[in-house]
Amino acid sequence: MSELSDRIGILTILCQRSAWGWGLGVLTIVLGALGGTFEGGLRSGALSGPLPSSAALCLASAAACWTLVRLVARRRGWNARWDSRPNSFSPPAIWAAICLMGMMISAALTHGLLDRPPAALPVCVWSALGALFLAAGASLCDRTARRSLAGLYVCGLIALGMAQIQRGFAPGRFLLWGALCDVAGFVLVAALVGWGIVVTTRALRARSGAPPDADRSPDAAACWSSGWFGPLQAVLAVGVACLTAWVASDLGFDGVGQDEALFGLSGLAAACPAALMLVGATILMAWQSRGVWRTGWQYAAFAAGLMFTTSVGWARIDVHGVSVWPRRAVHLFVCVSMMTLLTGMGLTRVLPGGNDWIERGRRVMPVLASLGLTLAILLVADRFFGW
Repeated sequence: MSELSDRIGILTILCQRSAWGWGLGVLTIVLGALGGTFEGGLRSGALSGPLPSSAALCLASAAACWTLVRLVARRRGWNARWDSRPNSFSPPAIWAAICLMGMMISAALTHGLLDRPPAALPVCVWSALGALFLAAGASLCDRTARRSLAGLYVCGLIALGMAQIQRGFAPGRFLLWGALCDVAGFVLVAALVGWGIVVTTRALRARSGAPPDADRSPDAAACWSSGWFGPLQAVLAVGVACLTAWVASDLGFDGVGQDEALFGLSGLAAACPAALMLVGATILMAWQSRGVWRTGWQYAAFAAGLMFTTSVGWARIDVHGVSVWPRRAVHLFVCVSMMTLLTGMGLTRVLPGGNDWIERGRRVMPVLASLGLTLAILLVADRFFGW
């Protein structure tokens, strides 16, 4: 590896092509990290040796230093030749480091989901994560860098995965149960940060006296809904919703995390705060979105509200008693009936006329009414025929 790096450096100097050196150097680092990862594997429960994390640490540190040097040079007016060009080094280096870290954390999480011994996190991995956050944060100050917030978002996901690995929950069912509220909280915090960015952008434009579409620049909410933020949030929200429904309905989760749960929300009760955070996240995302994305988030908010009320009712049922599922069906029928009344008449009493939430509620009301009628028929049939 050292001999190959020396030859790449000599070739770069002779040809006077710095881009060749950068591209070949990154390719060498990535291939070496991939080889180190798949050579050692995760047989011993460790994160595949220090090579991938060291490569990520070097890439992130170099990107952070280069970005800071460019910012200082631009502020002080240094007329350097390299500063007259766009920053073509830091963004690819940051994303290469993110890919390496994501590959390692994904492999370790898969290792835990397969009911194998928990993986160990060396100090180098945490150092690489800190360097990643520093590099992504520094790129926010560079106007030529794009997708800096997306890099911070993915870094947050990597940190969340590392937190799950560090806790060492095993087996895989316990790991998923522990990650439920953490992922839901991440979606809620990300939606809150996005809401804050949109509010701040609109306030600054209003203070400057410029309309939202001044200088042909789209509204900040439209950029968020049609860019990377909305789709990533939607994918995570769907994952949280599926995991919440699984935890709330599967009786096998009863008693899980009895000693680790906060406020006694162990077992099936862990689905309640996750569903509540999902309700808040969908409402915030609907507020900062436009067009079809706003409509989708509004429907998702209604579904999350139904999931929250249902999970609260199901968590209070004794799973060791008799007729568990008939009692759950009764709770679901009550929740569907309440949501039908809310979407049909409740929204018109609390929201001003012409609000699009009222229109979305009227459209979803027939679906909820049909679901409630189906549940009523099934409950009556079970009462008389004992199905």
